[in-house]
Amino acid sequence: MTGRARNDLLNKAYFKEQKGIKILHLKGSPYEMGYQHGHLLAAKIELMVKRTLLATAAYAAQQTGSDLERAEEMICIGQQKAEPFIPREFKDEMRGIADGAKDAGADVTMQDILLWNTNYDQWCIYAHPHYWQCDGKSNTHGKTNSKANSPIPVTSGGCSSFCAWDEWAGGDGKLIFGKNEDNFNMPEQLDNRMMVIADPDEGFGHAFMTYPGMIGLDGGLNEDGLEMMTQLNSMQDESMQGCGIAIFTRYLLTHAGTVDDAIKIFRDTPRAAGIAYHVADAKSKEAAVVETSSKMVSVRYPMENVKALWQTNHSNCYPGWMGYSGYNMVADQVKVNALKDISTIENWQNSLKDPYNFYVQAPSRFERYGQLIHQYYGRINVENAIKILSDCYDPYTRMVRPINFPSWTNNILCTICALYPDFAYQAKEPVGKFKAHIANMWSLIAYPETGDLWLAIKDFPAQYGGYEYFNLREMLSSLR
Repeated sequence: MTGRARNDLLNKAYFKEQKGIKILHLKGSPYEMGYQHGHLLAAKIELMVKRTLLATAAYAAQQTGSDLERAEEMICIGQQKAEPFIPREFKDEMRGIADGAKDAGADVTMQDILLWNTNYDQWCIYAHPHYWQCDGKSNTHGKTNSKANSPIPVTSGGCSSFCAWDEWAGGDGKLIFGKNEDNFNMPEQLDNRMMVIADPDEGFGHAFMTYPGMIGLDGGLNEDGLEMMTQLNSMQDESMQGCGIAIFTRYLLTHAGTVDDAIKIFRDTPRAAGIAYHVADAKSKEAAVVETSSKMVSVRYPMENVKALWQTNHSNCYPGWMGYSGYNMVADQVKVNALKDISTIENWQNSLKDPYNFYVQAPSRFERYGQLIHQYYGRINVENAIKILSDCYDPYTRMVRPINFPSWTNNILCTICALYPDFAYQAKEPVGKFKAHIANMWSLIAYPETGDLWLAIKDFPAQYGGYEYFNLREMLSSLR
């Protein structure tokens, strides 16, 4: 690429801080958007792949009882398993990131970028490391990996969302979507959270949150009125041989205009770790939660006459529950989440409430969303959406989690506004020993049809730093 061509390409994009929030604006073909991303954020990307990936290996090591060398080997094998399934446009974008960062002086390779973009799929796989082995080898000092000889995984709740519309939302009835992304504050990540505004040559302009060097993460919204959210929903049938949350985030935001478009993409595309994808089309006021594993896709729609939908981190695709009919995805979670009895809906719900279950992902939040959606019936506007996403009440214990007091376990005081205890890790140098915990990494409220959005991303939990207003259409217009 000549100097002039490079300058023309980079002049289409920019990175700046607005209202205290880092925002990356990209425009062009997949490769061009990747190159802009890589060149503008080269130093930050190098930090992610040289520091944060070491923390990922430390997490995998602790989850599986492996040493750091074995953990690094496992995550590299996972990346190799996933690579053949990356759609061409997104592999081109990753190649652009690697080339742009290298041209800007960063010590970054394409292999680094490929590995970094599987980071959260591997986090989901190793959130419960008992049912997938990357190469059939032992992860626990010569023994076959099983619950009998593996360490209990650390607390690992994460992510929740809701949407509401028409008379349930109130006001003019527009569809409102709210979501919290919960994850670890691994080294270097809090200071590098950012929103990306992407204007691809082919497909819809869209917004999403992520980190430097990563093409996507937990969903966002597009200019056609579609919003989506990704949520850990662990299943016994998981693999790295498929697409994960970064790929599906960008796939849907770029190409899906309806809920049916989104469902077709999930059914037609090989999938990796168990994830629940909350999808809503604000134009038609339709919504669904698509629960996926490497083998199955099940779809849960709102209950009859209920114009709202919510999701947390356990399956709700149980026949007869909240109007759902179809394959029982809960059965594929029994071993993963250590559920004692799912023979009836009542027994399943009681099993979810076991306070010392260290595997199930904070199911009390699902119940609390239901309470709040009904409490604010007809008044689910931005002000009350912030209250919902910032809620610290645990309906199981009937206690409020104090603002700076972490939850006790996966199932005691785990609230919609998440804050978990610190865990100690040992990574390779230069990271070395560090502590990390889960809390809300960012929180987003949006009216997808108009592009109005309110983003909290400046604190941890993010809600504590307040929400800032932006408009997707206005931000896209600055690129056009």
